[in-house]
Amino acid sequence: MKRRLAAAALFWAVLQSGSGAEPPQIDAAFFPYAGGWVGGDAAYSTPLNAQTTVWFFGDTFVQKREESTMIHNSIAVRTCKPDCTISYWWKGMNTKKPDAFFATPETNYFWPLDSFVEGGRLYVFLEQMHTSGDGGPMGFDYSGVKLAIVENPYDAPSSWRISYRDVAKGNQVIPGIAAVRDTPAEKDYVFVLTLLRQNPREPFLALQRASLRDLPSNLKWEYLTDSGTWTGWDGSKVPAHAARLLNGNITEMSVKFHSDRGKWLAVFPTPGYLSNTASFSTAEKMEGPWTVPQTLFHYPEMTAADKRHTPQVFCYAAKEHPELEKAGRIAFTYACNSMKEPEIFRDWELYRPQLVRMALPAH
Repeated sequence: MKRRLAAAALFWAVLQSGSGAEPPQIDAAFFPYAGGWVGGDAAYSTPLNAQTTVWFFGDTFVQKREESTMIHNSIAVRTCKPDCTISYWWKGMNTKKPDAFFATPETNYFWPLDSFVEGGRLYVFLEQMHTSGDGGPMGFDYSGVKLAIVENPYDAPSSWRISYRDVAKGNQVIPGIAAVRDTPAEKDYVFVLTLLRQNPREPFLALQRASLRDLPSNLKWEYLTDSGTWTGWDGSKVPAHAARLLNGNITEMSVKFHSDRGKWLAVFPTPGYLSNTASFSTAEKMEGPWTVPQTLFHYPEMTAADKRHTPQVFCYAAKEHPELEKAGRIAFTYACNSMKEPEIFRDWELYRPQLVRMALPAH
């Protein structure tokens, strides 16, 4: 075992720091198992202020993995004043009937996407999902996207007042893969990266925006066309002639502006079934052009030398969290799962977001 771990460490150092740079530092305990929360994925984050950040998880284990019902989403609130504490939240906490934090009667279940704060309210994009035999290898598919509006996000989550608005219907237009409250050049819109799937062999990310002045009463959407103009979109149709920002079935990501570089940075799982890397791309403007994606990080769990590796383990959900960064550094999370469920019952190092800190990519 010691030889295997030593080989893994050597392989990891060479793999990640071939240029001589400091290797990535993984903080596996950033999300502690506490309060009945024992694992989740997705891990989008949105700061409410300088001290408090809300985290959003997808499918979540509570209480005991092998004896509990997996709920479809949960949240956490992390507060640093200056010591940091984290508390997890879902419906039915400390009861025999735990349930997802975000839930409505008219949908099977929600998985959180990105979110933003405006006018003292928190807006969270939610994928409406359903179990489907034709939903791909994982057996699920999209029903649409809703926007959850939290009127009082600075109160305890148990007291949040939440309403839901339709954004898109069906499985071809998925807004909210990433959300940007404003840009250096434009302060009046929220921009969202939207996955377009009308051609299942050629999915791509498009760009939409909504006027902040119309919130919360209205959602007036526009999308960027391939001719560089903005045109209206009502959520009922697939946007025609939408500009392609990035190609591939990118279902989770982050898009953040780095002022020290004067560039936008997108972090996302490398497209492709069971890819073993996270990728990044950069652009000088949100509208692009975006650079050809490059490898940001190799998931150690998907290398044979790693103690958590099996042929069934796969990793995904890579995205950046600037509120945790220092100058010249990047902080991002990813999660790992297994195609064989018993593996994540036995190995609690899996199915838990991993926080990585490393040097900011040079490009």
